[in-house]
Amino acid sequence: MRLATRLLWATALTLLTVACGGRPTKTLAEAENALADAILAKKCAPEEYAAAERMYAKANALADEGKNDEAEATARAAKKLAEQARKKAMLRKDECLKPKAAGGLNPEDFIDTSGPGLDDPDAQNSGGLQSIFFDYNAFDLTPEARQTMSANAGWLNKNGAVRVVVEGHCDSRGSTEYNLALGEKRAQVVRKYLVQLGVDPNRLAIVSYGEEQPLDFGENESGFARNRRAEFTVR
Repeated sequence: MRLATRLLWATALTLLTVACGGRPTKTLAEAENALADAILAKKCAPEEYAAAERMYAKANALADEGKNDEAEATARAAKKLAEQARKKAMLRKDECLKPKAAGGLNPEDFIDTSGPGLDDPDAQNSGGLQSIFFDYNAFDLTPEARQTMSANAGWLNKNGAVRVVVEGHCDSRGSTEYNLALGEKRAQVVRKYLVQLGVDPNRLAIVSYGEEQPLDFGENESGFARNRRAEFTVR
């Protein structure tokens, strides 16, 4: 009788765990496999690959904290970012893997890569840079954004040793693929404008997170407006 009772309790606990949602092992494994498939991106699309790695690490951390629903969503985002990094790496493959001409100079040879990268938690800050925001389904700079960018360019030009990753973000409307492309266009426009204002392009990298890192989870116009943005990560 006691054995039967124990079996009933074990079954009930198992069902309860399933109902509440356990560690998203399958989705985490899919994200890990996507990163493995995208290994070429580590060389040919390093910013995108680093973004996927960060998202995957965040998913594991959330799972370790028992926040399994958030971990599931974050792992799915990591998988999408890894797939995007792989696609971009394949497009860049021929140029990326082409041997340098003897005696040729590559501007990247003069960039200091010894400092913190995207996976360094101490590097995840915006320094003196302000985020800018975009209109719906747009990637052109508004007058307000241009004013903010002028201030950002001034800060960057005063801090010449700083390198920055420009992050493009979107609201949740539209497909994942569309939002990743739109986020990249936003980051590219911001980078181009900073270069026009005198910032060395070798100090500016870009990455798109699409809709995967919202500031505001509200599904309303106020939330959407906050999520249509470009942010800056000082490296």
